[in-house]
Amino acid sequence: MTTAQQSKAARKDAAEERERGGGVPIPVVTPHVKVLRVPTPPGVGAVAGAGRSAASHLPPPDRLAFYGGLGAMAAFNVISWPVAAAIGVGTAIARRGRGTEERAKPEEPGRTAEPARSR
Repeated sequence: MTTAQQSKAARKDAAEERERGGGVPIPVVTPHVKVLRVPTPPGVGAVAGAGRSAASHLPPPDRLAFYGGLGAMAAFNVISWPVAAAIGVGTAIARRGRGTEERAKPEEPGRTAEPARSR
């Protein structure tokens, strides 16, 4: 092989090495993590059920924000806590009374329970 052929072959080998990513081997460390399966205790379902039960007894989000704001104002002494408690209890009683009044309202005589039909 002549010197020209050797240099041409060397350039070809160098080009192939560049295409493959070079001729330097780089060690790559891959971590192997063993995942342990931890069995859940039998009482976890009961705790989740208790959480759902507690959430079902909370007021709707708009009232919850009102009571939270009222509590925050009492916590930062914007209003005193007895005043905040009185406002909260009074609001709850007023809303409860208004809700039962609408349900217990008797129908007017001569009117039917059917909705009006449009023509």
